[in-house]
Amino acid sequence: MNRVRLYLHRLFRRPAVTGPMRLHTRRVPDGVFLDLEEYFVHVIETLADDEDALALLMEIKEDREVSREHDGWQPEKLLMEHLALIVGWEVPVRGKSLARLADRLRAAEPKPVVIPAQRTQGGAA
Repeated sequence: MNRVRLYLHRLFRRPAVTGPMRLHTRRVPDGVFLDLEEYFVHVIETLADDEDALALLMEIKEDREVSREHDGWQPEKLLMEHLALIVGWEVPVRGKSLARLADRLRAAEPKPVVIPAQRTQGGAA
C-alpha cells in the first residue's frame, strides 16, 4: 500500500528540488517526509562501482557480526565515516530549488492546536 501511495504521489506532485538530485516532499499531519530515493540510488551505485567502498561496507558488516559486549568502543563508526567520505552524506540544494524546498517545508509546518478554555461549573469563567 505504501508503494502505491508513493507512486501516486510522484505522478501528481512535482519534486521540490530537481537538480542535481531530485527531492520530493510529502506532507503528513505533523510534518513532512523527504523522499531521498535518487540519493539512495547514488549510494548503492557508488558502493557497487567502487571496490574500496564495497570493501569498507563488508568490513562494517563483518564487524557487526562479531558478538561482544558493548564497551563503549564502536569501531564501525570510524568505518562508517570513511564510507561516508566515499559516497557522500549530503544532498545538494541550491538557488531556486532551495527557495522551493524552503517554501514546501514552511507550508508543512503543523499548525498549533488551539483548545478553547474549559467552562467552569456555574458558567463563570
